[in-house]
Amino acid sequence: MSKKALFVGGCPAPWHRFEPAAPAITTALEEIGLEVTATGIYHPDGGDAFEGDYSALTRESLGNYNVLVLYTTGRDRFGADVSAIVDFAAQGKAVVGIHNATDSFTDDPAYVELMGARFRHHPEQLDVAVEIVDAAHPIMQGVVPFTVHDELYMFADYQPAGLHLLAQTRSADDNGPIPIAWTREPGAGRVFYISLGHNPEVLQDSNWRHFFQNGVRWALRDLG
Repeated sequence: MSKKALFVGGCPAPWHRFEPAAPAITTALEEIGLEVTATGIYHPDGGDAFEGDYSALTRESLGNYNVLVLYTTGRDRFGADVSAIVDFAAQGKAVVGIHNATDSFTDDPAYVELMGARFRHHPEQLDVAVEIVDAAHPIMQGVVPFTVHDELYMFADYQPAGLHLLAQTRSADDNGPIPIAWTREPGAGRVFYISLGHNPEVLQDSNWRHFFQNGVRWALRDLG
């Protein structure tokens, strides 16, 4: 029986919309054998009007899945029980955050701790050269340094002592290298976060996809 992934994303604002991101992320998850349920906030007419919510983020719903993949944005809950996300990981499940997942529910300290940081700001989009920090980690199998044009996040409440840094960049200056991807192991669970993924072209990049897929497999304990 295949493992099940819940993929929740989208937001009311014109950035981080679900429609451009969902096909690449869903395909990447299906390629590693996951049964994917994708839900969130949509803009069916392509304008400002939106429908949908984050109501799949409840204890009852999450109990049906092995891994939660987040591409959400903003403090508004839209039906989400944020404590259920934290408990989902603590109880041994897998949580994977892409890009704007660290710009979600940032008024909840437990969620910020779960993610390992919260979004602070970003410069204008630029070419981000990804440097590998820990080539020996199972997630880094087959991952090579690569460059993508994307929105580079810089962080507040970054907790290096409580996470394992996998990759960073020096493509912009934030008083030192800027973290790109890391893992955490809260309670019995596993968390993988990758900060790149604003642009659909990045989500379709083969290097990004391999990195992301390895991270999901590690969080599920299917890799290392």
